[in-house]
Amino acid sequence: MNKSSLLGLHFLNPAAWSRKFNHMSLRKKINVIHFIAISTCVLFLTVCLHHMILSQAEERAIESSEQEVELIINTVGTLVNSMENFSKLAIVNQTSQYVLSRSSANQSTTLDHLENLNLMYASLNSLVNSSPLIDSVIVQSVNGNIYYSSNLSSITAQEMAVYPNERLLQAKGSAVWVETFQSPFLSDGRQKMMLAVGRKITNMNDGTTMGYVYLNIEEQKMAGLYGSKRESNDSQIRVLNDNGDILSSTDSSLLGRSIEHSEYWDMVKSGNKGYQIFREAGRNELVTFKKMEPIGWNIVYIEPTDRLMKDQWKITSFNIGFGIAALLLALFLSTFLSNRITKPLIRLSQAMTAVGDGNLDIRTQVAANDEIGRLAFKFNEMVGRIQELVQKVNDEEKHKRVLELRLLYSQIKPHFLYNTLEMIRSMTLMIAARDISNTVKALGDFYRTSLNNGGELTTAAVEKKHLESYLFIQTKRYSHIQYRIEFDQSIESCWIPKLLLQPLVENAIYHGLREKAEGAMCEVAGFIEPHDDGDIICFVVKDNGKGMDAEQISRIWSQGPDRRDLSHFGIRNVQERILLRYGGKYGITILPEAGGGVQVQVRLPIQSERNE
Repeated sequence: MNKSSLLGLHFLNPAAWSRKFNHMSLRKKINVIHFIAISTCVLFLTVCLHHMILSQAEERAIESSEQEVELIINTVGTLVNSMENFSKLAIVNQTSQYVLSRSSANQSTTLDHLENLNLMYASLNSLVNSSPLIDSVIVQSVNGNIYYSSNLSSITAQEMAVYPNERLLQAKGSAVWVETFQSPFLSDGRQKMMLAVGRKITNMNDGTTMGYVYLNIEEQKMAGLYGSKRESNDSQIRVLNDNGDILSSTDSSLLGRSIEHSEYWDMVKSGNKGYQIFREAGRNELVTFKKMEPIGWNIVYIEPTDRLMKDQWKITSFNIGFGIAALLLALFLSTFLSNRITKPLIRLSQAMTAVGDGNLDIRTQVAANDEIGRLAFKFNEMVGRIQELVQKVNDEEKHKRVLELRLLYSQIKPHFLYNTLEMIRSMTLMIAARDISNTVKALGDFYRTSLNNGGELTTAAVEKKHLESYLFIQTKRYSHIQYRIEFDQSIESCWIPKLLLQPLVENAIYHGLREKAEGAMCEVAGFIEPHDDGDIICFVVKDNGKGMDAEQISRIWSQGPDRRDLSHFGIRNVQERILLRYGGKYGITILPEAGGGVQVQVRLPIQSERNE
């Protein structure tokens, strides 16, 4: 492989370019990125403007073509209506009625026949002179007599075969158009391409058919009417019938041809109007058409698209030149600004390297209030906060140890042990042996569950048993208090933190139910609560005591960790344990009851396996 091939492979290798870019200085990287970005934007803008101009030119051309087609339809429609009206005049003309009625009755002599010819010639010549669009007029009686205007040469019955008398009979007096044909007779001394409109002539007295009238229109005159409205000599106008035959065109060489094999014929025959760009004869052409009702002709307007683009390249060249000038200016400004940007970045990089080496006393200079300046400021702030975070971690560890000590304190509760033993002593004096046995057993179960072999988690079933032991002892002490514990069977095997609900029940008794004279009730419920992002466990501890207002509830949560007031420490302790273990999505909600009392809701995730 030669040297030039190796250079080509290196030039096309993205990995080589990436390595080269990575070893560039920041200043060169900024210049390269600016060059690529601006070049891409200029190219994108040029392409977008090119397509936008092309699209607008096409829209204008389509709108112009549609207007052109409408004008042609109006012009041809006027001609059609005018010729049909003249054909009506021909069939009610008194001379025509008189001559044809005599001819059909076979009442005319040779002298009368000459008179009839003179009368009809005068009448038909008058009709021809009444409109420049009428080339000639022919009247044929049912007896075969032929009358025609003076600009026509002798017409025989054989030449009259181009006219469809049978269609006129079927039309029952309506106008019938004879599509473009080359006249077999001479008009003004030459053969012409003509269209004709014919009608059946009916006797005004008895309604019998007396003959037929045909008004001939020269196709070139018809084409001259709409052809003069063309905006360009390159455009073409064609009038087609439903079979695709060209009846009239600005290009007379196309008359009589069929466009069935043209690309745009499928579009024309499939609807009443439309437009599309086709490629024909080596160039793109915009073809617009519309069906002309009720006659059923299709007006087709063809215009080359290269005429639409005559001004586009001038605008595109201007855009390219403007983009190149903008690119050069941008590169100059990029070089100038990169110097100002890289200097503070270099200083910041040096400071960050020093911090990475362990020097937390380093600070970088903040020279401006831009992004780099704010980055330097935040860097200095970050280094300063590292020491604060270290100290904060130490403080949090101390706070965690304080919580653990208070948790042990709340679990042991020596005053509860003393009160229970005093109650046992009193019951002994009353010789209530069964109650003494049950109470002592409940006390043993309570402390056995509290210790839990040192584990932090327990099942909901064990927690329920623990609550039953605790509330049994409390009801022996406060006989007016009743309780009800209901856990769904589906949660009893779930793992929860131990001593989760007992502090909440204790709080309900000592702050809500203890001083209630009668009817005191403590209810504990556990169930699955559905949520959009998954089911959770919900425990509800509810009492009907004296209740709490919003201020008292707020005061519970405002107790800091260093406060000596332990009256509601159990609730706060449970809340902090939940937050530390499961996060802020779960925890305790305290709600005052409308009729008195408090409802405490505890929400936990469903944990089916023990994970200390």
